[in-house]
Amino acid sequence: MKAFKGLLFIMLGLVSASISAQTLDEAKVRSAINGFSTFADQGAYEYLGRVFAPELTVDYTSLFDGEVTKVKREDLLKQWAGFLPGFDATFHDLSNVQVTVSGDKATATADITASHYLGEGFWAVSGSYDFALVKSDENWQISAIKINATSEEGSRDILAEAPKFAEANLEQRQARLVKD
Repeated sequence: MKAFKGLLFIMLGLVSASISAQTLDEAKVRSAINGFSTFADQGAYEYLGRVFAPELTVDYTSLFDGEVTKVKREDLLKQWAGFLPGFDATFHDLSNVQVTVSGDKATATADITASHYLGEGFWAVSGSYDFALVKSDENWQISAIKINATSEEGSRDILAEAPKFAEANLEQRQARLVKD
């Protein structure tokens, strides 16, 4: 009986350690995904770069047609920095995040409503995101992102206007950063 209890104790310990490791990885994946939306909304591109793999696949075809693209992290961040700060505000509201971790790879899905405000203009897209992530050291980085757009509100006209204000808005926001 003692041998059985000892074996049971060891097995429970191993299962518990496995669950804890899985939970830690899932938490890190969720953190990367939530960081992605928060950093983009806040224009924190120096932090946003941390959650992306050096090269990633971007699929916005359900929203803008075009093609799935493979892009370097730096190029994507430059593209976003020339666009997103042009809005008065953006809010990428993620919910229902589901994560699956398998070794050094993970997938995740999240429901999304991305709202964009510019003056009196407004545009929002709702749907879901599909993410692929890879483990780099002890951190998780997004290696692929796909939006599955299901509905829109407002006018896409503000999408053409935002880049006109991006550089000036980004400079103003950067000037408000806390400095040493």
